[in-house]
Amino acid sequence: MPRTPIVPASLKENYDTLHYAPATRAGDMVYTSGVIAALKEGEEGTDEQYAAAVDEALTQIDMILKEAGGSMDDVVDITSYHINMMSNLFAMARIKDKWMPEPYPSLTAIGVAELYDPLGFVEIRVSAYIPQ
Repeated sequence: MPRTPIVPASLKENYDTLHYAPATRAGDMVYTSGVIAALKEGEEGTDEQYAAAVDEALTQIDMILKEAGGSMDDVVDITSYHINMMSNLFAMARIKDKWMPEPYPSLTAIGVAELYDPLGFVEIRVSAYIPQ
């Protein structure tokens, strides 16, 4: 099955320099790379700060899915990788529900030691069914 990279113009530099696609289409499935939700320098990690960062990450994922011809409505699976999971999981869940109402996609949340961005607290990747 052929694979097609999904590379929105705003993320082309990552594709060219870091050599990864923001998403890859394989048939009717689109798989995104992880998008990190990170606090801003000086933020303490309040529930609202976590929620704003997750919303920003999901906005980027939505932009990637739109480039593939779909939307967040097409997400069938979410995997999230958390640092200090219990400090931010509920903020993530609340914002996720804003983007993905019922029927909810499957979700796997995994605790990890660190992320690429030192201010990051969760990395989110999704799989979406977007027929060609």
